[in-house]
Amino acid sequence: MSVNLYKDALQNVWLFGQSVLYTEQPIPREEVPEGWYCYDLCGTAADPKRPYEMVDRAGQNFAGSILSNVPLMRGCTQSKLVQGNFWLTGIPATLADFCAEEGVPCPPPPEKLSQAAEKPAEELGFPSCGWTMKMA
Repeated sequence: MSVNLYKDALQNVWLFGQSVLYTEQPIPREEVPEGWYCYDLCGTAADPKRPYEMVDRAGQNFAGSILSNVPLMRGCTQSKLVQGNFWLTGIPATLADFCAEEGVPCPPPPEKLSQAAEKPAEELGFPSCGWTMKMA
């Protein structure tokens, strides 16, 4: 099961001094908004559900996913320990709530883009030729 970034409430957490969104569910990478960053948290073999380190994608001991509007790792960094740097605020927030609180533009949900793509061509500014533009 995965999370819907645009409908589900995530948890607002502090990680490395940044306010970010956290979920115990995997975030599908294809749904990460352009310009945003997604990381996975891993636990240890002894405590797999407690976040221990942050990686690009968890291979085992998945402990959650992070969505951030700022990068939390440098390009060449493969993992980063989160012990002592991960604080749950207990405040649920949707992506729209988070963006409003942080003062950043909220990315549009993919549904709006696909709905716009199914409009008749003349509504999109193209000459009428009797066809409807659909995108896969």
